[in-house]
Amino acid sequence: MSSFDQDTAPKDVVIHYDVPCTLSDGTVLRADVARPAGEGRWPVILARTPYGKAVAPGFTTDLTHGARHGYVTIIQDVRGRGTSDGKADFQPWVDEGQDGAEAVEWAAALPYSDGKVYMSGPSYLGFVQWAAAAEQPPSLLGINPIVPVGWFNRSFIYCGGVFELELNGYWWTMIGVEALMRRDWDSPEAKGAAVGRAGGALETLARDGGYDHLPLGRFEPAASSVQGAQLFDLLEKRADDPSMKASTRANEYENITVPALIVAGWYDIFIRGSIDQFVGMRARGGSEAARQKSRLIVGPWAHHPQSKMTGEQISPGSAAIQALNPFGHMGLAARYFSELDDADNAEAPVKIWVMGANRWRDEQEWPIARTIVTPCYLSSGGKANSSQGDGVLSLRQGGGGPPDAFVYDPANPVPTRGGAVFGVSCVPGGSDQNVIEKRDDILVYKSDILEQDLEVTGTPIVELWVTTDMVDTDFVARLVDVHPDGTARLITDGIIRARYRDNPDDLTHQAAPLEPGKPYLLRIELLPTSNLFKAGHRLQLDVTSSCFPRWARNLNIWDEWGGTLADAKVAHQQVLHDEAHPSRVLLPIIPAAS
Repeated sequence: MSSFDQDTAPKDVVIHYDVPCTLSDGTVLRADVARPAGEGRWPVILARTPYGKAVAPGFTTDLTHGARHGYVTIIQDVRGRGTSDGKADFQPWVDEGQDGAEAVEWAAALPYSDGKVYMSGPSYLGFVQWAAAAEQPPSLLGINPIVPVGWFNRSFIYCGGVFELELNGYWWTMIGVEALMRRDWDSPEAKGAAVGRAGGALETLARDGGYDHLPLGRFEPAASSVQGAQLFDLLEKRADDPSMKASTRANEYENITVPALIVAGWYDIFIRGSIDQFVGMRARGGSEAARQKSRLIVGPWAHHPQSKMTGEQISPGSAAIQALNPFGHMGLAARYFSELDDADNAEAPVKIWVMGANRWRDEQEWPIARTIVTPCYLSSGGKANSSQGDGVLSLRQGGGGPPDAFVYDPANPVPTRGGAVFGVSCVPGGSDQNVIEKRDDILVYKSDILEQDLEVTGTPIVELWVTTDMVDTDFVARLVDVHPDGTARLITDGIIRARYRDNPDDLTHQAAPLEPGKPYLLRIELLPTSNLFKAGHRLQLDVTSSCFPRWARNLNIWDEWGGTLADAKVAHQQVLHDEAHPSRVLLPIIPAAS
């Protein structure tokens, strides 16, 4: 059963349902195929999904739209999901390389295919493209990963060494519901009870309460579903977990010989990984075509097709945004694939939406070569707490001043409000931070009112000198655009778990405890962004120690996965900004055009 049928399809399109694809190990995958009507052979756009092809088109691709662009358009259920065969206990990522490569060659051999195959799709459907491309199937000529999953240590499981709780708590629970339905059960009643528990867990997460569960190593909502055990194994084994190992297929750039059109969103949970993938392809792609013809488009999107709204921030110029909106149709992919053989194609490698200016701009590289990395220093009279405090953000380094102090209580974390989030309890985007900036456990540093427009495009880095009385804790930094009316829009943010301060992206390294009271320099990489801070606005940097439920709370103890709230400790944090400890944010400034 599909979400569309031949009776409602355009008359110039033919749809085939549940077309079998038999893999080399005998597993049968099934796909829905839309092709132009009549006799002929056409190139293929293939999407592979774990979410069920019957419902995926609303999120991934309109098959009939692709067919009307002259492509055979295929959406296929991956192994163990939807209508495809495979074991009920689906293990994400692990089989997608070989399965994807075989699916490409199957698609090339279809009687209505001309032998040229491309791939497209978002999120997990983006990852499967990288995995298949790394196998180098001969018929694959290009890929179009949209808001794709990247390397787990930087853009899915962890950020700054901290567990992405909202994303993973929801995702692993959600995919486990179907796995429960595929299992063999002793009775319908037993099946119904298990599926009901998992469905109830999702509802609990949607109401915000489920994320409070501790210990994290036995996160109760995920434990209700089949995939919970896989998540717990991943957290325990880290780099040795099969899914973690498989995730590296997304950055095996030397093995990827086909070009990629990568589409990302400034408020997408995977923005860091998407940018990493473009930079990796341009520098290390496995062929000249992969290096020279890969493209990057970054719009104001979040992870879902929310092209007109990200959080509370309505994006003006919706017509301009819709022209490059990658969700729900295949026009963007079809155009890119059709131009790959055009030697005269002079389209810029990078196209970004500059928030604040609300316009598209072409660039020749990322990071942008003309960027001027500019330090802005934190200072205060020792009372930067809340938006009513005395924190200052300045181009000039302060001459001293007492540190700013706050108390971080894991039982009362700072709530997530906007940002690059994904799940069921938080809304992504540039949400107003005023609601939470009244708290004393948020330090707020504001610039003077800007006399001229100031563009920040790139990856801001926050360098914080801190002390704590704990052996481990977290620090969060947020870059905020304060409008003349006082609205404080979140632009980008980041986090660091202090134990992983030496290399937060490589969790195989041994964690290092803090010495209570000793100053440490922590480096927080904010997510990539592009925003024009207009004249009359202020830049603002917020510093705190939690953002919940987006990121898992640090209980300020050494046991990350086994601790409960009864084990948690209250941390007393300080941010230093004297001459010997210059805390600052390094802003990638784009000079104004002369």
